[in-house]
Amino acid sequence: MSRAVIQIGLGIGVLFFSLFATLFEGSEIVDRPFEWEYSTPFSGQVNAAGDISKLDYFVYAIKFKPAFPIVMAISLLYLLVVAGYLFLSRKRFYSLYLPILAVLQFGLGALMFSATTSGAQLLSYVFIVCGLVTVLAALMYHFAPFGRRVVNRR
Repeated sequence: MSRAVIQIGLGIGVLFFSLFATLFEGSEIVDRPFEWEYSTPFSGQVNAAGDISKLDYFVYAIKFKPAFPIVMAISLLYLLVVAGYLFLSRKRFYSLYLPILAVLQFGLGALMFSATTSGAQLLSYVFIVCGLVTVLAALMYHFAPFGRRVVNRR
């Protein structure tokens, strides 16, 4: 229990750090009015820098500076896996939870796959790879011989 709490605490710390770093990097859109038309889907028509929504900061950061959005996505996925392990105590429920999480990751990757910017395409690849890792983890968790020794002692 305490290991899971430490992992969740570290995951939340990394998530908040990357969230604020993403907002900081995305705030660069305020200084680039030629990007307002293409990178502000949540604000609609933008006439001044004050009209830009904070969600559009994320869009700009994903498109042009994807490092911290990728860290944020991975830490959020990590938190979902650890929280699922902590709260879904039965093996059967967790074995169903991981494939559902993998399908959501594949869906997000597929939605962003046709993006025109390299940052959004990179985030798409990250979601697809994380989905594959989640499927592998689900298979390993489902077929692992819990309660028995995996390594023979001599």
